[in-house]
Formats: sequence, structure tokens, C-alpha cells
Amino acid sequence: MSKKSKVTAVQSNGTWTGQGGNLYYKFEVSFENGDTGEYSSKSQDQQKFIIGTETDYVFMGGKYPKVKPVYEQPQGGGSGDNRELLIARQSSLKVACEICIASGDVEQLLPMADRLTNWVLTGDK
Repeated sequence: MSKKSKVTAVQSNGTWTGQGGNLYYKFEVSFENGDTGEYSSKSQDQQKFIIGTETDYVFMGGKYPKVKPVYEQPQGGGSGDNRELLIARQSSLKVACEICIASGDVEQLLPMADRLTNWVLTGDK
């Protein structure tokens, strides 16, 4: 279950070795809302749970409760419609380059790329 609360305490709690032989550092993390759980980090100096910081996290209760930070997915070159526009422009520019260089008409490169982008996004010919 995803939650949000302020971190009130972080205590180092040993290490363990994963299946691939990777060493993990265990931390007991407590939150203002009363949740407490174990967090495993590849770094001895974990930076995901900082005391005094309000944090989004996933809480998995049970006999041995666990917590994990909520990871925001990187947006890359853009998001939503902007991302689609950037991909269409990139593809259209590549095709326009191939056509214009082959025909020797480099002056038409950007106008052709714009026409191709418009066609990809709207279907207008």
C-alpha cells in the first residue's frame, strides 16, 4: 500500500547477501504516522529515507514489515503528447534527410520534415 509520511528515525540494522551475491544493508525506518519497517539498500549510506523529510513509500505489513521508496519513472525526452511530437519529428527528420540528400535538394529538408511530421500526427496529406 502506497503511503506518505515524515521519516522520524532511520537505524542501521545489519546486512544480508542476495541470491546474486550482492551485499544489502538493512535499515529500520520509522514514520510520523506510526509505520515502521525494514528497508534494504545496496548503499551503506542510503539516501531514500531522510529523517525529517516527508516521503512517498510503499508499506508491506505482516510479521516482518517492509518499506520501499516510491520511484518516479523518468520522463525521458518529454511526456504525453510532447513525447509523441518529439518522436514523430525525429523520425520525420531522418526520412527527410535520406530523401533530400539522395535527390540533392537539401533546401527542402526542414519543410519536408514538417510535412511528414504533420502527416504522422494528423493524417493530413
